[in-house]
Amino acid sequence: MIPPRQEFTSDNTDSICPEAAAALAQANTDSAPSYGDDEWTRRLRDNVRKLFEIDCEVFLVFNGTAANALALAQLCQPFHSIICHENAHIENDECGACEFYTGGSKLLPTRGANGKIDLCEVEAALLRQHELHSHKPCVISLTQPTELGTVYTADEIRKISAFAQKR
Repeated sequence: MIPPRQEFTSDNTDSICPEAAAALAQANTDSAPSYGDDEWTRRLRDNVRKLFEIDCEVFLVFNGTAANALALAQLCQPFHSIICHENAHIENDECGACEFYTGGSKLLPTRGANGKIDLCEVEAALLRQHELHSHKPCVISLTQPTELGTVYTADEIRKISAFAQKR
């Protein structure tokens, strides 16, 4: 038997999974306070904090584009730049949302084997930002897994983090 085809192009291209539909139906049986003051949102926040082992804020958004664009908007000013891989989702699949919600931050795509950022390429991109009027690098965006399905190792992430902290 051929397994059903999985579509990973967007979180907007498929129907809701049965488990999520059942949970939505269960949550929709009574009225509840709005704006995140309901039982379901409290449970979600608690579960995320438990999962990541940190007291953090949790914001629900409609899709991945909103998550990416709003997260970058919290980190960047319009004069900042975001270093990413040339195949990164934020570079190729967000239709300008990241630049729009950051108020004009610039994406600086770099090359690297198998969809992973290469620090030599990042260094070259930083050297091109050489003058007062260049966007100021602020964020290195990593996707786990990459758009090509590869995964950064913990050591690779440590190296990229150490590199970024030196800048």
